[in-house]
Amino acid sequence: AARFVAVPGGTATLGKPRDFPSFGWDNEYGQATINVPAFEVHDRLTSNGEFLEFVKAGGYSERSLWSEEGWGWRTYRNAKWPTFWTPVGPQGLHEYELRTTHESTALRLDLPAVVNRHEAHAYCTWLARREGKPDGAYRLPAEAEYALMRQPYVDDAGAGASDFPVAFGGAALRACAGAPNAQLAHGSESPVDAETPNALGLRGVRGNVWQWCADWFSGMPGFAPHPLYDDFSSPCFDGEHSVIMGGSWVSTGDLCSDFARFHFRPHFFQHAGFRVCRAPGGAGGAVPPVSHVHSRGPFAAGWRPSVESAGGSGPGPPPRPPPGT
Repeated sequence: AARFVAVPGGTATLGKPRDFPSFGWDNEYGQATINVPAFEVHDRLTSNGEFLEFVKAGGYSERSLWSEEGWGWRTYRNAKWPTFWTPVGPQGLHEYELRTTHESTALRLDLPAVVNRHEAHAYCTWLARREGKPDGAYRLPAEAEYALMRQPYVDDAGAGASDFPVAFGGAALRACAGAPNAQLAHGSESPVDAETPNALGLRGVRGNVWQWCADWFSGMPGFAPHPLYDDFSSPCFDGEHSVIMGGSWVSTGDLCSDFARFHFRPHFFQHAGFRVCRAPGGAGGAVPPVSHVHSRGPFAAGWRPSVESAGGSGPGPPPRPPPGT
């Protein structure tokens, strides 16, 4: 089972150097320096087995666990379990099959739960209550916290890489026991405990599934739209697109780079899962050190970043009607 691991505070420097010798999307450039207080985070991704406990406990029917927008999505879709689970047998028995990219199989409890941000937020609230903590005490990690969770990747021979995919292709990762599941090293997600833990004791900080973050997608100080694709990033600096980090098993090249930061609406699915984060001891009231409050724009759709817009699963602007797709 997942357990909390202490991560020392420190300074996180986000942003890809402009002279780094590999491709990068425009939103990876610029630089944000963020002071990150000490925090605790689960040592592995949330598994299907752990998420099944949330489902069995009625998590999809308890309104108070969900953000306003998250509940709008849940009721619009009449969601009762994760989208890629298929019930088999009477509903009350909670028996499911799992739809993976290539096949349907019995629900693997050791694989990461592939869910959207709304579901991840509701799970964090449920888990906090179950463990006697206040609402909001358990949350998604911030992008800057995620940066401190990573350690330089080192293979069995002790060779490091300045950026993960630059030196390690899928064949090399497949041949290295305990290596991250990325670069198409495998054909699906792998168990949440399959990867060798890093120096902090954390597994799965790269690859397997993308990881939802607490931040809303924004440009770092020094960001400039690329002149050849100026509509890729900046239209999504709107408080409605969440940062995802780390890449997935199917990510290759830049997509699983340590510098990669992508953006999806909270109700989307993108080979994405999550892990649970909290302030030391689970104290309530701590605001995550989100990157979007450091952004200098440009901003879209009238959005202006604020600390208050962080941590939940709804956007900064007023709630909108439930999304249809």
